[in-house]
Parts: sequence; structure tokens; C-alpha cells
Amino acid sequence: MGIFSKLFGSKQDKDVQQHNGYHNLTVSSVQKLTEDSVKISFDIPNEIKSNYEFISGQYLTVIKSIDGEELRRSYSICSGPNEQLAIAVKKVPYGKFSNWAITNLNQGDILQVSDPQGNFKLDSNARFIVSFVAGSGITPILSMVKKLENEIADFRLFYGNKTSNSVMFKSDLEKLKNTKLTYAYSQEKVEGELHGRLTKEKITEIIKSDLNLLKADAYYMCGPEELILNAKSVLEMFGVSKDKIHFELFTTPVLMKQENTEAKEIYPGRTAVTVILDQEKIEFDYNAKDKTILEALNEKGFDPPYSCRGGVCCACRAKVLEGDMLMLMNYSLTDEEVKDGYVLTCQSHPTTDKIVLSYDA
Repeated sequence: MGIFSKLFGSKQDKDVQQHNGYHNLTVSSVQKLTEDSVKISFDIPNEIKSNYEFISGQYLTVIKSIDGEELRRSYSICSGPNEQLAIAVKKVPYGKFSNWAITNLNQGDILQVSDPQGNFKLDSNARFIVSFVAGSGITPILSMVKKLENEIADFRLFYGNKTSNSVMFKSDLEKLKNTKLTYAYSQEKVEGELHGRLTKEKITEIIKSDLNLLKADAYYMCGPEELILNAKSVLEMFGVSKDKIHFELFTTPVLMKQENTEAKEIYPGRTAVTVILDQEKIEFDYNAKDKTILEALNEKGFDPPYSCRGGVCCACRAKVLEGDMLMLMNYSLTDEEVKDGYVLTCQSHPTTDKIVLSYDA
């Protein structure tokens, strides 16, 4: 479907149109993992299997209309090599999609699903990996662990949960043979496992008890923002190079404040904008201070890719070909991508009177 299909055009699933970069996938199974989480597997037609080749750690964005509201949510892939493509969804308070998926999603239902996305990827050269995760943060890490299970690799995984009953993918984790797994339970004492949350003090204690952990090739953290900050802070305190530390946020951060150090100002007048998407060209002008580029495109009825709108995912990534932009927040693009001119359009305002931007680059 071309870019000039408007958001209010023909609709899929009663209230949702078919969006660019998404395919209709049939849900092959919905497996209950815990009381508040499920694993959702998809059937992939042969003709689009290549679209869904992924690197362990990446995510899918799902579109669904619930009560007349179109929702976009991103969920990490939990599949390993040669497994059916699957994601995991954990119920969150007031989460419209997660609550619906837990109670209403069934085998045979159809969802619009994006191609795999994201920069939280397994380093193919790493052979010694340490990971600190909690709750649903296990999802992308499970995909990494499964990928490395049959390779020569040392994977040390520390997984925090409230109780043993709240552990997602427990049966999958118990089958792992080449991963050294340590649980930490904050609300239950289990013999042989850690007790308490993965605080700075607990992570420091873990590393001091085994200094070989500081020799890892890569460190991966995923889960609540506080856990990521705790692990990142401790690793940096022990002198671990920042380029070895990788993390994935599931929500827009509250504690992880990001200061904008760019000496740029949003253009005070109207900016002439050219956007390239799906090899088509959109041209318009707008007041750069009023809206981000993504908001301006949405308001005009166009369908660029996006998901979180909070600078956490990189679904709305595009490359600035001409002009310049100010990106207010960025929790997903790498330094190299930013240097190469990529921006998150949900966070970007023009700083020049003309902008040429490509989602195809």
C-alpha cells in the first residue's frame, strides 16, 4: 500500500487500516506462561518468511484496534533458531493491549505485525556474556540464550522475579544446558537462589564473589529502568567499557534523565519538508516549533512507521539527507547512527528552513 493511503482509508479489523511495513499474521497459539503473561506464536506465510528473519534481541510491533482505538505495541521476540516466531506479553496495570491479549486473544486471530526491528542485538562475536534481567526483561535474552546454546559460549544469566511462580519461560530456562542461570526472588526465599531485588548492592556483591564476570565480552540488561541503572552503574564502577554495556528499555524512562547537549535551536519559522517513504515523496511545510516531524506527518494523514513515541524504540528512525534536526530524546539509536544522520522522528524538530528526510535510507 502506497504512502498516500490516508490513515482514515479502508480499514482492517473493522477499525484499523493496513499499514506500511506490516503484514497480517495469523496467531498459531497463545500459551499461558504465568498468571499475567502469555507467549504468542505466529504462522508466517512462505512468501514473506524472509521479512521475519531476525537477530536475537530484536522486537516486533503489533497493531490492534480495541474499543475503536488503534494501538501499537512493541514486544521482544523470544524465539530461538528454527523455532516458530513468537513474542511474550505481560499484563501491565491499565495496559489496554496487554490486558486484552491475556484475556481475549485466541488461536486463529489476525494481527498486523511489523518486520523485526531494534538495536538491542546479540553480538555475534561475543563468547562470554553476562546478563542482568527482571520480569518480562527475560524475553529478548531468552532468544539470545537459545541462539548460543549450541555454540561455544559462556552465558551467565541473573534473573530477578518476585516469586518462583512469576518466572516467565521457566520450562524453557530449565532445559538450558550451557547457560549458568541464577534466580533472585524478592518476595520468596528459595534454597540455592539469591534473595532480594537486584539492587546496586546485590549486583556489586555478585561481581565481587566472582571477579571473572568482569572479563565478559558483552553485558545485556533488560527489565525495569531501575534494574538497568543499577547494573549499568555497578559495571561502570568496576571499569567495564561502555561499549560492552547494552540495555533495552520497555517504557519511556523516568529516572534515566538525558540531557540534550546539542547546541541547536528549533527553527522559529516554517520549514519546507520533503519526506521519502516507500520510494514516494511527500512535500509540505509547517511550523517546526509546533510539532515533531512524526506528528506533522500523522496530522496530514500519512502513515510513517512508529510505535512508542517516547524515544525508546527505533521504529520511527529516518535519515536526514539535507538540513538539520534537533532530537529531544534518544534511548535507542547508537552513536554511530546519530553520527550518520539518523534521527527518531517522534522526537525531532527541524532546526533549518529546509529538511529532506528518508525513511528508506
